[in-house]
Amino acid sequence: MSQTLDQKQSSPKLTVKLAPFWKKFGAWVYDLLGALAVFILAMVVGYVIIFIMTIPWIENGQALSKALYMNPLWSIYLFASVQYYYVWCWVKGGQTMGMKTWRLKLCKPDGSHLTWKEAYIRSFASLGGLSQIWGIVDKENRGIHDFIFDTRVVELPKDYTKENKPII
Repeated sequence: MSQTLDQKQSSPKLTVKLAPFWKKFGAWVYDLLGALAVFILAMVVGYVIIFIMTIPWIENGQALSKALYMNPLWSIYLFASVQYYYVWCWVKGGQTMGMKTWRLKLCKPDGSHLTWKEAYIRSFASLGGLSQIWGIVDKENRGIHDFIFDTRVVELPKDYTKENKPII
């Protein structure tokens, strides 16, 4: 049995089914822990960098904390750090930590990953995961953010390997 060059270069296809709402909800809850970890890490790194930069001008840490709390750039930095966690996971592998645990994967109908632009816009459109509620009434279990970009969250079989490309 011989394979053509195209068959050797393309990854094997894998037929998958759409993920049920309860599994996506479980992954979302699990991902909140990952987002919290990224949030705390970003906060600590930000505080350390700002503290080192302002040592000559700030006499106590309380004044620095109050100044940061009142600065909208600090909130934007923390939000962007958490958002980058999700976007990076979606673009690089199609799975966040919670999605890997529940054997779910975000992909387009042809099995490809999102682009950086699509992932960032999808992240904003998800409203922190609240737009996933639309999946309860959608026949394909898609949230509003999935509907906009024609993406699907699929359930992977137990024998899934990274070489397989999910096809819906």
